[in-house]
Amino acid sequence: MSSKNTSNPKALGRSSGSLNAPIAAFAMALILGSYCISSIRTARREAQGQSVATPDAPTRRASGGKDSWVQQALEESQTGKGGKA
Repeated sequence: MSSKNTSNPKALGRSSGSLNAPIAAFAMALILGSYCISSIRTARREAQGQSVATPDAPTRRASGGKDSWVQQALEESQTGKGGKA
């Protein structure tokens, strides 16, 4: 009889099952990192597209109209209608 255990092959001095967790963790880190980077780039691209407002189109209000007096004051100062222009 042979004293070697052939049912448990070793890779790099470890059993094959002990390499699965580090490989899976590394793959998950790569996937999560690429997802975060693409999400940040998409958010920046969308933010730049929304920040450019044409004079014809009304600007979007993310706050739901809470700061409408601020928006109105800005519009009046840009057109020269109000106050000290």
